[in-house]
Amino acid sequence: MSVLICVSATEAETERLLNAGPRRDFIELAEATGGAILFQQAKASRGRAWRRLSGPHIRQAWHAAGRARCGDTVFADGEHIGIPLLAFLLLRFRRSVRVVMLGHLIARPWKAIPLAVLTRIGSQGTLVVHSVTQAERIQSTLGGRWDLRLVPYQVDTEFWRPGEATAPSGPATILAVGSEHRDYVTLSKAARNLDVHVRIAAGSHWARSLAAAGETPANVEYITEPLPFAELRAAYAAAAIVVVPLEDVANQSGVTTILEAMSMGRPVITTANAGQRECISGPSVDSEGVLDPRTADERGPQLFATGRSLDTDDDPDGYYVAPGDSAALRAAITKLLDEPEQRTAMGASGRRSACGHFTLDGYVDSLRDIIERPTPERLGALDTRVAP
Repeated sequence: MSVLICVSATEAETERLLNAGPRRDFIELAEATGGAILFQQAKASRGRAWRRLSGPHIRQAWHAAGRARCGDTVFADGEHIGIPLLAFLLLRFRRSVRVVMLGHLIARPWKAIPLAVLTRIGSQGTLVVHSVTQAERIQSTLGGRWDLRLVPYQVDTEFWRPGEATAPSGPATILAVGSEHRDYVTLSKAARNLDVHVRIAAGSHWARSLAAAGETPANVEYITEPLPFAELRAAYAAAAIVVVPLEDVANQSGVTTILEAMSMGRPVITTANAGQRECISGPSVDSEGVLDPRTADERGPQLFATGRSLDTDDDPDGYYVAPGDSAALRAAITKLLDEPEQRTAMGASGRRSACGHFTLDGYVDSLRDIIERPTPERLGALDTRVAP
């Protein structure tokens, strides 16, 4: 059996990201499984018309379907590759090729409908999700030859680790990173006239567009270019708090920033939206600064404990606020700024949680197990398995 690993990055992009940066999960997975990486190709400017008109993910899926042979497993790092891959394997009469697909925002109708059809008439396989919400919404869609696995996402805890940092002079720094489904307008409103310096690093290696921050007050710095990894690590180390304000979406947008901040030992404030439920352990904060501890039972790594025990740290590592609630976000920021000991304790708890539940090596081991083992029997109603 051969393993083909389709990734949403070109070889040149990968080399650039590896330069003084964290390890990449798909490279570690290729080494663990002996798999071959199929990088994304640059947009075609010449050749057949369909090559010029089709997107790189479609061409990548077509190439993978043509290269796969009976008994092979093809891993796709998202539904944008995995769904067309299933269609192309069917067209090429290669239903014996197994597919392992990551699902990010997989429950949207225009994805769920073709997935429902293709997992019934095409190849067998496994859908891997990182979000409990996505698992709940997609489980009944899959055909009987497919299983659903819930796998905690990952962070390279060796690269993103606390170190000695020089505290910046002047006001404390609030750091916000990334663009996918970010609500920086709410953050800008929350920070207005606060005695803090807010640094929004909206540049992203992954998002297709920049998240707007609206009319930024004088204490908010908005950066559009992605920070080099070493500079980003230094920015985390210098921050008093990391804020991940999100739109009310149903997937794990913001998970990379949250886990990097936790791994760096920074307390995190994020949005209690439908999809971001599994990383931060802690209460929600309302506009009056009142804590609601019930959130700690509804959200956190313990949600991955379906069917097995999972040791969790009772200490909170962050706060949640309601979507779009600038007053609550302001109250949460103020609360942490006024409690330096609490910030330190939350940061330490976040580091323990990252190292205990979200390591890159653990993630790769889980995916390797899914790729190398036979497909299990169909799972029952949210009997969704957590990969070991």
